[in-house]
Amino acid sequence: MAQALAPLPRCAAPSQEKVVPMSNWEQRISLRHLRLADAIEREGSLVRAAERLNMTQSAVTKALQEMEALTEAPLFTRTSRGSVPTPFGQVLVRHARAIVAQLRNADREVSELREGHGSVTVGTLPSTAGGILPAALAIVLKRQAHLKVTVVEGQHDWLTTLLRRGDLDLMTSRLPRRRLPADITQEVLGMDRARLIVSAQHPLSRKPRLRLAMLDGYGWVLPPHETSMRRQLEVTFREAGLDAPVATVESMSFLTNRALILTTEMITVWPQHLADVEARTGLIKVLPLELAKTDRPLGVWWRTAPGLSPSAQMLVDALRKVTSAAADGGMEG
Repeated sequence: MAQALAPLPRCAAPSQEKVVPMSNWEQRISLRHLRLADAIEREGSLVRAAERLNMTQSAVTKALQEMEALTEAPLFTRTSRGSVPTPFGQVLVRHARAIVAQLRNADREVSELREGHGSVTVGTLPSTAGGILPAALAIVLKRQAHLKVTVVEGQHDWLTTLLRRGDLDLMTSRLPRRRLPADITQEVLGMDRARLIVSAQHPLSRKPRLRLAMLDGYGWVLPPHETSMRRQLEVTFREAGLDAPVATVESMSFLTNRALILTTEMITVWPQHLADVEARTGLIKVLPLELAKTDRPLGVWWRTAPGLSPSAQMLVDALRKVTSAAADGGMEG
C-alpha cells in the first residue's frame, strides 16, 4: 500500500504593502550631479564650476551631459552672461540645493549631538535686529550656553535667497505683503508699528503736543525707497495732506543712523520694538505721533522641508515668548 505523502507547508500570504519602484533619477542621479548643477548656476560658467568642485572641465561637461540625458531636456544655455539655467535647469537646481542643504544640516546636527552642543544661523532685518532677536537669543543662551549662534543682517530678498539655499535656519523681521514661496513656512509673532525718533536733546522732544506738520524743516535719515517702512511712512504723510519726507541721508545701517540722530537734529523712523529698547537708554526720544498706516506683523519663517532643527526650534519658541511678553506688557502701538 502506497504511503501517503505529507502535505506541503503552506506559503506565507504575500505582503499587501505595495513596493514603489525607484524612478530613473533615484537609481542614476548622484550627489555629484546635484552639486554640479548648483555650482554651474552659482558660477555661471562650466570652467569656474570645475574649479569650485576641483574637477576637470571635461569631467564637468560629461556629468552635465549625463544629467541632460536623464532629464531628457536642456539644463543650461550659453549666453553673453555665461551659462544660464533653462526652466528645466532652474527646477533641478532648486531641488538640488534643497537636497544638499538637508544633507549638510543632517551632518551638522549629528556632529552637534555627538559633541554636546548645537548651532543656529538666523537672518534678520533692522526691524528685529535690535529688539526682539537679542532678547530671544538671551533666553536661548541662558538655557544652552554652548550654542553657536550666527546672525546675518541684510535686505529681505537676499535673506530669503539664503534661507531657500539652506544657508540660514530661519529668518525674522516685519513680514512682507507679498506671498512667500511655497517651500517656506511663516508664522506671525505679533504686530509692529513704526515710530519717529529724535535725540533726547532735540527741540521736538520738549513739545508736549505734536502734529506731523510740525516736523517740516528738519532733515531725515530714512531707509531706502524699496523698503515697506519707507513706503508706509510716505503714505502716512500724503494722507495727512503733507509732502512725504525727503531723505537727507538714506541708510539701512542702524549704527550710522543712531549716530546721526544723537549728533544732529534729524529725524528717523524705527520699528516699535527697536524704539522701545533704545528709549530705555535715555538717549533718544520717541515722538508722540501715531503712524497707524505703518502697522505690519512681525514674524518668523523657515524652510518647510526639512523643518526646524532642535536649536532653531528653541529660538522660535524664545521669539514667541518675547513678543508675547511685549504684548502683555502693554507695548505702545
